[in-house]
Amino acid sequence: MNEKLIERLKKLAARRTWADGLTEPDTIIDDYAGGNMDDAYYGGENSGETSLARSILIELGVEFIIEED
Repeated sequence: MNEKLIERLKKLAARRTWADGLTEPDTIIDDYAGGNMDDAYYGGENSGETSLARSILIELGVEFIIEED
């Protein structure tokens, strides 16, 4: 894997997403999207990309830092 790809994955892994705030089982995702379908779609897409990047980096043993709120 080249360094450029690793850096891209680290950048994706660092960003905060809605999924980072979903720690309570009674969280209502519509509170994040406000009923806007586009926001809901892109919020989920961003969360998925970030989650996958984090998983890949963890498997590779590459450290990354998640942004502060």
